Amino acid sequence: MDFVIDLVPALPFLLMGFGLITIFQATQAAMIAAILQVLVSRLRYGKVKPMHAFTFAAIIVFGSITLLLHDEMFIKIKTTVLNWGFALAFLGAPLFFKKNLLKLAIDDKILMADAAWKLLNLMWATYFFLIGAANLYVALNYSQEVWGKFRVFGIYGGLLAFMVIQGVFVYRHMEHDNAEKAPAAKSGE
Repeated sequence: MDFVIDLVPALPFLLMGFGLITIFQATQAAMIAAILQVLVSRLRYGKVKPMHAFTFAAIIVFGSITLLLHDEMFIKIKTTVLNWGFALAFLGAPLFFKKNLLKLAIDDKILMADAAWKLLNLMWATYFFLIGAANLYVALNYSQEVWGKFRVFGIYGGLLAFMVIQGVFVYRHMEHDNAEKAPAAKSGE
């Protein structure tokens, strides 16, 4: 369910990618969808999830500039700016605040060594940088239709692939229950 809520503001760009609406109509629809996303987040969790708040702010700011200046490039680079901002946050938090954002968010659910948390944090920063760079490349070198399809399939496909890689990494580095590690007792002993 959360993945669907996260995906909602991107869906208008898929419609644009198939030529059903213009990029400016998609931008307006994405802005409305971002408002709905924040409301659903508030109702579902009792608060607005930070990711939804950042997405909302970025869509409203870049969408407004896109519509006011009638320049599609602003909404196209929103994804890059947002992802590079996340990359900087993941890199900057340990350097300046001695905090690992991932560990702060999910340390109560997963127990791993500090070295694994550091590497996982670096993996996320790298992912955010690369997906932002890929978005910028597609936005600058391909048509609106190609970018619109990439915006949904490329970005979320990349996230899905990264989540699988991250899942394997976390599983290999997390401390498992001691009962799993103990050899099974033979029957009759």
